[in-house]
Amino acid sequence: MKTLLSLLSVAVLSATFSTAAKTEQDLAKLQREVTIFQRVVSTALKHDTKGQVRNVEGYYLADQGLIFDVSLRNKSLFDWRKHIGDMQDIHGLTEIQSPDFSALEMQMSVLGDNIADVSKEAYQVALEAVRQGAEQIREVAEQERETRRELHELEREKHELDYMLRRQEEKNQELLEHHKEIAKEIAKLEAEKVKLTESKVQLKEKLKQDRAQRQAQQQAQQALLKTTVTVSLANSLCDYGNGLRSVKDSEHVSFKFTPSYQQEKHILVFKKSDIESCVRGDINADKLAKSATQYQF
Repeated sequence: MKTLLSLLSVAVLSATFSTAAKTEQDLAKLQREVTIFQRVVSTALKHDTKGQVRNVEGYYLADQGLIFDVSLRNKSLFDWRKHIGDMQDIHGLTEIQSPDFSALEMQMSVLGDNIADVSKEAYQVALEAVRQGAEQIREVAEQERETRRELHELEREKHELDYMLRRQEEKNQELLEHHKEIAKEIAKLEAEKVKLTESKVQLKEKLKQDRAQRQAQQQAQQALLKTTVTVSLANSLCDYGNGLRSVKDSEHVSFKFTPSYQQEKHILVFKKSDIESCVRGDINADKLAKSATQYQF
């Protein structure tokens, strides 16, 4: 009886160690598949997006499937306000938001290595335009401030002369002429003040329009990037998805990346069964891309 119990114990322990060893082997096999596939996806994305993808890293969640983090290029750290200096004296300019140059940086990446010099020149032209606009606003603000100061002094002097004229029994001709000259100078300065104000409004409006145009271009470029990434991933899954043999048909293959103008991540979830259908040729890559669940988080 003791001999029988010993044999049963040995059999149970052997089965347990065998199951553990098989699990480790499965994980090692899955790790190899993930490593190979993430390299394939990274190479394909870098090619299809003209270098806008930095790298891809994948990992496995038990009973759920694979998740790949797609890292895009960093956001622009350019701040146009440092080229303007102290803008506190420009009334009403504080409501203008800082121009976002991430689209220009993204556009330089899209052009590729073959035209990098042209992209840098375009970036410098845009930067110089902002500097020139800022310099014009600063000059207008300085002139406006000087005009207000002179106007204040002249108005004070005019009030003093008016007081003296009211008190004098006999008009002093020289004082009257001086009064007239001051009045003319005030009218001239008032006209100049109106012109300066109009010029400042026009410059602010131009900056606003330029910013809106850059935002529209940025949104269009990022929409194209998301579409390009989705199509590229679908093609990679159709062409090389058969290498993910350790992923069950009930599990999923997911991707997440963050466009440069958003804080939310863009999530793509593909069913393993749909990937297998594309590998077999039952559906094409376009249909696989449309079948993916997409959302922002």
